[in-house]
Amino acid sequence: MNCRQQIYDRMHSLNLYDLSAEKMSLVRCELESYLSVLEPLEKEILSVINNIFAESCELDRLTEFERMLGIPVNLDIPTEQRRKILVSKISLNPSDFHREGLERSLGALGIRAKVMEQPGGTTIFVEAEKMADIKMTLDQAKEAFRELMPAHLDAEFLTGGISFSQFDALDKTFAQLDAMDKSCSQLEMMREEQWREGK
Repeated sequence: MNCRQQIYDRMHSLNLYDLSAEKMSLVRCELESYLSVLEPLEKEILSVINNIFAESCELDRLTEFERMLGIPVNLDIPTEQRRKILVSKISLNPSDFHREGLERSLGALGIRAKVMEQPGGTTIFVEAEKMADIKMTLDQAKEAFRELMPAHLDAEFLTGGISFSQFDALDKTFAQLDAMDKSCSQLEMMREEQWREGK
């Protein structure tokens, strides 16, 4: 119930005033003057409430959140995916920048990946194994990955798929590729044994 409804409901319950819109009594005029201030204020308050959370905020507010957190604004990524990236970024803290934390954060984006650390090395490798959203391209997955990584961490995103020469040796026809019914991103992540099995 908004402020207009609350005010008029309570005034009507007194049974003292004629609040009909046709007569516009002095009391009604006074109430309308209050509402001319209260209703815009109520609208602003509701806007603030609705834009508090990344999961439900308006698109303009979503873009503001991304800029505040240093996330590049990429309108090619589906809105829901942008929200997931934002939530994952907000939920990350310095204690999460380890293998399990990064895998969990990527999992929240629908990217199942394996983080490989090299003792003594300065780069970590993240190998994508599966993406829940088949419409998400590998480029979008890489962008999401880069946005999650802290600036000081040198990391490389790998697809886990085969090289071009390995693919060429399989000698697959376009008809065979179509019959596999997979997206380009899914094909890029398939391992050699999966290609040979045709799954």
